[in-house]
Amino acid sequence: MICPRCGNEWDASKGPCTRCGLVIRMPKPSFSSSRSLGPTTRPINSRAPGSIPGFEHNLQRRSAPQAPTNSGQTTTQVGGPLTDPLATNSVPPRPLSASSSGRSADTNLPDAQNPQHTPRAGSLGIDSLPHDNQRAQPGQQASSYQQHNAASTQGGSRTSGADTQALLPGTILRGGRYRLYELQERQDWLSGVYEATWIAQDAQRGASQVMICELVTPESNSVVVQSILRTATMALTSVGRHPHIPTLWDAFSDRGRNFFVFESVQGESLLNRMRRTGRAMAEQEVIECSLQMTEVLELLAQQSPPMVHGLIRPEHILVGRSGSQYILTNFSIVLAGSATQFVAGIDRTRLSAYTAPEFVRGVIDVRSDLYSLMATAYYAVTGSLPTGVSGSIPQAKRLNPKISPQFDNILGKGLRPIVSQRYQRSSELRQDLLAM
Repeated sequence: MICPRCGNEWDASKGPCTRCGLVIRMPKPSFSSSRSLGPTTRPINSRAPGSIPGFEHNLQRRSAPQAPTNSGQTTTQVGGPLTDPLATNSVPPRPLSASSSGRSADTNLPDAQNPQHTPRAGSLGIDSLPHDNQRAQPGQQASSYQQHNAASTQGGSRTSGADTQALLPGTILRGGRYRLYELQERQDWLSGVYEATWIAQDAQRGASQVMICELVTPESNSVVVQSILRTATMALTSVGRHPHIPTLWDAFSDRGRNFFVFESVQGESLLNRMRRTGRAMAEQEVIECSLQMTEVLELLAQQSPPMVHGLIRPEHILVGRSGSQYILTNFSIVLAGSATQFVAGIDRTRLSAYTAPEFVRGVIDVRSDLYSLMATAYYAVTGSLPTGVSGSIPQAKRLNPKISPQFDNILGKGLRPIVSQRYQRSSELRQDLLAM
């Protein structure tokens, strides 16, 4: 049969998959017929039991009576067993990955949207950039996170899904396997939905660092939310073995919330690199970064349904240890699950300066990601946010005269406010970049 995980063809009746080790339980022969039933093959993308972690079976589990737990227990494991298909020993290694089990060097990022931290082309200096000793400590960050959460829910009714109280560093998840260590950022959507990105430790991987995206939704047990989770899990699993994308290792539910566990990529973000060096990046470096990102966006567009990152900005593109490989991190779980109903109509102030204008209308596709990529490239070569008076973004070459006319034209086209006048496909942008 064909392995639903890796596509390898092998005899499932004789043992696990010879490539990835997946075990398929063969159906027992029927006693009402003398003919034995052979294994049923499934397409690679079919949703066979065990083909995706955690969420596929949670809906059925929640309808069954639960055994009573001890009153002193602090963590309830709601997701699947610890032997999920994306657990430690079941995921093949990602080829050519720049990842490691060490902690990412790009932690506790300041907000790139804050004008006081934004270097300008004419005044890019070390003194104007925040240093590591100016960053908030984990305890302080959790406190501000709690205050933000309290302010956002004040005067409103409590949702019947997840416990809306903010989690704190040190929280234990998945029956003791994961410990939250440090909150990196939070993205608020509509209807009380938000995503929070954590640095955490995985006890089953020798307490190594992992990245956990916490997704909080109202009515987390609903069929709609479960469908979003399944779609996001399948999409992120499909693209996660690309060398420029972190691998999804686990997905589960706990405390009425949903969690996605990614490998921790060792590297430095474009934002932190510029703050460390105190200057804009060289044009050729930005072009190489953009070329690698168009490869990623082309892969996302080829998914069925097409996948959108949704949060491309300087702090979410890491420079690998080699200095020549770029990794796109911090995928939006909401958008990976095609849940645009939580985005359409959102206030622009909730979005970063790198977000495409049509985002607030719920028009979200590869063109939105291409805009964000060009906005990130604009910041990388100018040191200025891609904003201006009445929505008019200043010409990049005016801020940095060293920019070539060809690249200036590419940035200008990529940042046009009308979506039909911008790059429509990743291949178009890639062709223009290669022609330079």
